[in-house]
Amino acid sequence: MKRFALFALALLSLGTTAFGQDEKPMIIINGETIMRGNYIKRMEVLPGVGKNFGGKFIEASPGFLTMQTLINEMLTLQLAAEKGVTPTEAQITEEIDARVKENPNFVKAFTMLGFTQAELRYDVKVQLAEFNVLTMGITIADAQVNRYYQDRKADFTVPKRFTLRIIAVNSDALKKTVDSALSSGKKFSEVASEHSIDLSTKYDGGLMGDIPEESLGEEVKTLVSGLKEGQATAWVKAPTSEVKIYLEKILPSKVFPLDDVLKRKIRNKLMADRGGVKNNVPEMMNEMRKKAKVEYQGTPFDNDIKSLLGQG
Repeated sequence: MKRFALFALALLSLGTTAFGQDEKPMIIINGETIMRGNYIKRMEVLPGVGKNFGGKFIEASPGFLTMQTLINEMLTLQLAAEKGVTPTEAQITEEIDARVKENPNFVKAFTMLGFTQAELRYDVKVQLAEFNVLTMGITIADAQVNRYYQDRKADFTVPKRFTLRIIAVNSDALKKTVDSALSSGKKFSEVASEHSIDLSTKYDGGLMGDIPEESLGEEVKTLVSGLKEGQATAWVKAPTSEVKIYLEKILPSKVFPLDDVLKRKIRNKLMADRGGVKNNVPEMMNEMRKKAKVEYQGTPFDNDIKSLLGQG
C-alpha cells in the first residue's frame, strides 16, 4: 500500500493546532493578509488535486485524500492490534535508529518540515504495523540473506561511470569564444555556464552527471575512453550544434559490501516478497473497512468515505 504519511501528518498537524488560530496571518501581500482559517478551508477543497491509481490519475479534494489516508492508517494499526503484531516502542526506536544509520539526515529531514518526534514515531509505527501484518509468520535466516546477495551480486554493483560536462555551441564565433576562454585557463564549468547553449546543463556548469559506461553511445564512449581526467574532446558534431565533452572524473566499478544496512534491506525484501504470497493484506484491509463502526460527523466527505469503506 502506497501511503501519503507526510502529507497526512501535515494536514493533521494543521487541523489540531488551528483551533483558536484561524485569525493567525499566513502571509501578507502588499499590506493585505491571507489568514490561516481561509488558507485551511481553501486547501481542504482545492480542485485539480488527486493521485494515481493503477497508472490513472483520479481527481479528489485534499480533504478527502487526507481523510482516506488517516482512515487507512487507523485501520492498519487496528488490524495489527487484532493480529497481535502491533509495533512495540522498542521496535519503533530500532527502526528509526536503522534509518538514521542508513541516512544520518533522516530525522532532521522530517523535523525540518515542522513535525515533532512524536509524529515521526507515529509515521514509523504505521509503516511497521503494515510490514508486521504483511510478514506474519515469515522468518529469514542469515544464510538466506547471504545466498541472495551472492546469487545477485550484480544487483549490488555500481558500474564504471564517467563524470561528464559539456559545452554546446551553434556558431563558429561562439566556438572561438569558448576555445579562447578555455585556453586562458578558465574552468570548463565556468565557460559552460557562460557560453553553452544547452539549457539542460548550462546552469549547472555543463554537468551531465555520472554516466555509466554502458549507457554511452559507441562514438562518445570511444572519445571519452581516450581522455584522462581533466581533459576535453575536440568539437563533436551533433544534430543541431557542436559539443565539447569534458571528463571530470572516472568512477570505478564498485560492489556494495554485505554490511548490516544491506543485510537489513535484503531481509526486509525477502520477508515482504514471501509475505505477499502468504498474507493477503488488501483483503484483510477490505474486511476491516467493511466491519468498521463509523460515526459520521456530517463532513462534505461522508458519502465518499462510505464508498471507500464499502458501506455506502
